[in-house]
Amino acid sequence: MALIERLYLDPSLRGEETAERIIKAFSPLEAKVKGGEEIKREVMLQADDPLTKGKKILLLSPYPGPLVKRCPGTKGYICCGYKVINLLVNCPMDCSYCILQSYLNNPYIVLYPHFEKIFSEVKVMIEGAPEGRILRFGTGELSDSLALDEEIGFSQEAIPFFSSLEAILELKTKTARVGHLLKLPHGGKTVISWSLNPPKVVREEEHLTARLEERLMAAKRVQEAGYPVGVHFDPIIPYPGWQEDYLRLIDALFSHLDPQGVIWISLGTFRLTPALKGIVRERFPKSGILLGELLPAEDGKFRYLKPLRIDIYRKMYQWLRGYGDDLFIYLCMERGDVWQEALGYTPRSTKGLVEMFDERVKGFWRRWP
Repeated sequence: MALIERLYLDPSLRGEETAERIIKAFSPLEAKVKGGEEIKREVMLQADDPLTKGKKILLLSPYPGPLVKRCPGTKGYICCGYKVINLLVNCPMDCSYCILQSYLNNPYIVLYPHFEKIFSEVKVMIEGAPEGRILRFGTGELSDSLALDEEIGFSQEAIPFFSSLEAILELKTKTARVGHLLKLPHGGKTVISWSLNPPKVVREEEHLTARLEERLMAAKRVQEAGYPVGVHFDPIIPYPGWQEDYLRLIDALFSHLDPQGVIWISLGTFRLTPALKGIVRERFPKSGILLGELLPAEDGKFRYLKPLRIDIYRKMYQWLRGYGDDLFIYLCMERGDVWQEALGYTPRSTKGLVEMFDERVKGFWRRWP
């Protein structure tokens, strides 16, 4: 199944070198020259479900503002200090729980093919960082980092670029498309990360993604190529039998990977905005993710009750610790009291977590590969 079926080029990018190269990589598709507003009107008028239709449409477009930004995080919750590279907006895969469904303005995928601008902004951020800080950048917040990467070619330029910097590039994915990365000079500065869930969740909620076994095999391949590997158990979705399934998932993970080569592991439970709740009901009527007891929290999102989240994190933490006391495990968007009760410690603040990441990365570089 082709991930992209319709390709468009904004008129202002006609003749631009990077844009023309990307268009050739999607051959035999031919790019039509058309602006975003016109495409939006067509999709909204012609499709019963514009979000589904738009996932097979790619527009190459200019972007006048900064392409590298600080992750906004969530007020009152501990954030990891991530830097977001806005290369792609929207994703060709279709996870029922994806937050992008509720706030994207356009029902199609947008690519901003300004690689040199991105690299320039990265350098400026690194130069302005406090001494000793290891900035972490990623392309996986508004799209999947690798789903279209082989055709777009960003990582083929970005990985060698980061290899000489005192910084980290993280590529987050639910695919197994890693063959084009294996021989690139990465210098241990690029982390390839996978979002993982048990087969039941992959099958029922993570549509158009790679199967769990395919992701694990891909992770093994990049680790053997010397890349640090990251793991994101996020969102964790409890259901009858979830404990057995997630424990089997952790066992499967470390049957494929050397724990010493896993740079970090995040834990986060399912949460959603009020707007997303209605979208999930409409687009995924067979989904079971809304069956849990989700209540409004202080950040405006629906979350599981705190005692349930703590129980989930505590179990996951204990199971993971069975594969190494030195695994770096952190919580995504939780308060300090949840950290303390679930993991037995807390970074207390975003600044504290950022400092923990700095020390982890420096120590990891000294010993891996």
